[in-house]
Amino acid sequence: MTTATTPIAVLPGEIRNATDLLERRVRIAPDHVAFARRASTGLEDVTTSAFCDQVRRLAAGLIAEGVGIGDGVAIMSPTRYEWAVVEMAVWYAGGVVVSVYETSAPAQVAEEFARFKPGLVVAAGATQVVALKAAGVTVPIWTMDSSVDDLDALAARGDCVGREVIEQRRHAASLEDLATIMFTSGTSAALKGVRISHGNLVLQGLNIHHEYAEILHDRAVTIVALPLAYVLARGLQLIALSVGTKIVHEGDPAHVLSTFEEVRPTFLVAVPRLLEKVRDGERQSAAKAGVSRLFARAERVAVAWGRLLEARQDDPFLQPTPWLRMQHTAFDKIFYRRLRAHFGGRLRWLLSGAAPLDPALVRYFWGQGIPVLEGYGLTETTASATGNRPRDIRPGTVGRPMPGTTVRISDDGEVLVQGIGVTDGYLDPMEDVRLDGFFRTGDLGSLDGKGRLTIHGLLGTALVTTWGKKVAPARWELNVERSRLVARAVMVGDGRPYLSVLLLLDREAVIEWARRHVRPALATQVARIDATPEGVVVDDQALHQRLAKVVDRANAAVSRAEQVRKILPLIVDMRPGGSILTPTLRLRREAFLAAAAGHIEALYESESE
Repeated sequence: MTTATTPIAVLPGEIRNATDLLERRVRIAPDHVAFARRASTGLEDVTTSAFCDQVRRLAAGLIAEGVGIGDGVAIMSPTRYEWAVVEMAVWYAGGVVVSVYETSAPAQVAEEFARFKPGLVVAAGATQVVALKAAGVTVPIWTMDSSVDDLDALAARGDCVGREVIEQRRHAASLEDLATIMFTSGTSAALKGVRISHGNLVLQGLNIHHEYAEILHDRAVTIVALPLAYVLARGLQLIALSVGTKIVHEGDPAHVLSTFEEVRPTFLVAVPRLLEKVRDGERQSAAKAGVSRLFARAERVAVAWGRLLEARQDDPFLQPTPWLRMQHTAFDKIFYRRLRAHFGGRLRWLLSGAAPLDPALVRYFWGQGIPVLEGYGLTETTASATGNRPRDIRPGTVGRPMPGTTVRISDDGEVLVQGIGVTDGYLDPMEDVRLDGFFRTGDLGSLDGKGRLTIHGLLGTALVTTWGKKVAPARWELNVERSRLVARAVMVGDGRPYLSVLLLLDREAVIEWARRHVRPALATQVARIDATPEGVVVDDQALHQRLAKVVDRANAAVSRAEQVRKILPLIVDMRPGGSILTPTLRLRREAFLAAAAGHIEALYESESE
C-alpha cells in the first residue's frame, strides 16, 4: 500500500475559531474544574468559568496595551498554567501567538523576532527577560511572575475595555486565519516559522477527540509536562480544555515523576525518554533490593503478556499458557501493581510521540496494565498525523492516519501528508516543501495492508559504504538504545569501508553502573566531565566491553555488511533545546555529526593511513 486515508469524522459546524471551543465549554459546564494550578498551598482548582473570566480580563488588557487584530504576542515561558491563560487571551484579543522556547539563546530569539516581530512579549520571569533584552527586544515585556509589569497589572489596564469590544475582537479570526507561529528547526539547523491556523487547531482537536473519546473526556485528568512552545502540548491542552479534561501543568522535567502520585492522572502524553526512565527506575529499585534477576524475569513476562494482548486484537479467544498466566499473576503482586501505583494508581493510557518508541517498551507497559499508544506528526501537521487507536495497538507502527488525513509514500520512500492539520506553509514561502500537494515530512516510512504507518528513519540518513552496501541505521540504533547506558546511538560510515557508532552515554546510568561494578575512578571521571556538543570520549576498558556486548546483540540481528565494527563512547551535551537535542528530545543528527567530525575521522584514521 502506498496511500492511506481516514475520512474526516467531525466538521466544525458553528465554531469559527479556537475561542469558540472555550465558549462552548463554559455554556456546557461552567463550574467544572478545568485546571489545577500551582499555588503556595499546593494545587488549586480553577473552574472553566473562572478560567474564561481570567482570559477575558487579560484580553482586555492586551487590547488596551495596543494589540490589534493579527498582531503577534510572543510567549517565552516554561510549561505552566499562565501559558494557557495568555494564549487564549491573545486569541480573544484577535492576535497571533508567537511561541518562543523558554531557554532560547539571545541569538535564537533575535532570529525568530526578525522573522515575525511581535508587538508585545509575555515572559515567565526575570531569566527570560534577561534573554529577551540581550536579544535586543525593544517592545513591551510583561511577566507571569509577580512584578511591576506582571499579568495582573496588564489585565488592570483593560478595565476601560467593554465586553462588546472583546466579543468583536474574539470573532475577528476565521478558521482560515493565522492562530500561531511556531518556530522549529526539527532535526536540522534551519529555523522555520510554521504557520498554524485556527482551522488546523480546531479541526484536529475535534477529530482527534472523536478517535480517543474514551481517553479524552470530562472525567479524565492529565499532566501537561511537554514544552508548551511546541505543537504537541498545545494541541493536547486545547483538546483537553474543550472536552473538560482536568489539566495540571508541570514545567520541570525533573519533577514529573514525583507529580504522578500528587495528581493521579488517568492518561499522560509523554516522550519515549520518560517511559525509559520509569522502566530504568524500576530496574534500579530491583537492584537495590537484590532482586535484579527476578525483575528481569518479570520484564520478560510483561513483554510476553503484551504480545498476547496484541494478538488478542485479532483473536479475542486467544488464551495464555497456564505457566504464563501463573507467572503474570505472581509478578503482578510483586512488581506490576507497584508500577501502576507509581503513576498514581489511576493511569489507564500512555500516549507517546516526538521520537521513536521501542516496541518492547510498549509491550512492557501494556503487559503491566498500562497500554501505550504511539503516534506520529510534526509541527507542520499540527501534531498527530497518525496514531494507534485504543482497540488497534500495533507496537512498531505509529498507526493509521487521523480523520481528515491522507498519508502517501513517495517513490523514494518518503512519508507525505495531506489533511486538516497540515500547515498552509512557512513565514518564508520559499521554504515550503510539497510534492503534488502533499507536505514532504523528510521521514522514511511504509504502510501495511491496513494503512498503518511504520517510520524507518530520516530521508538522507541512509549510509552507503565503499563496498556499495546501503544501510538504514534507525532500527539498529534503536536496538542499541535499549541499553540504559546509551541515550542515543549514531551510526556512521557513509563513504567508509565499514560502519562505526558513536554512543552518546546516559551520564547518570554510567555513574550508577560504575559504582555498582566498584569502579569509583570511572564514576568520578564521568561525573566531572564538562559535556560539549561534540562529546568527550570515555576511555574505560570495562565499560567498553559492556557496550561492545550491547552492540554485538544489535549486530546479531542484521547482515554482516550492516554490522558495526568500531564504537566510541561519548558524554555529550544533551540538554533539551540545545545544539544536539530538540526540546522534544529528538537528535539534531546533522548538527551532531558536524560537531563530532573529529571523532569520526579518528575512528577511520588507521584506514586512511
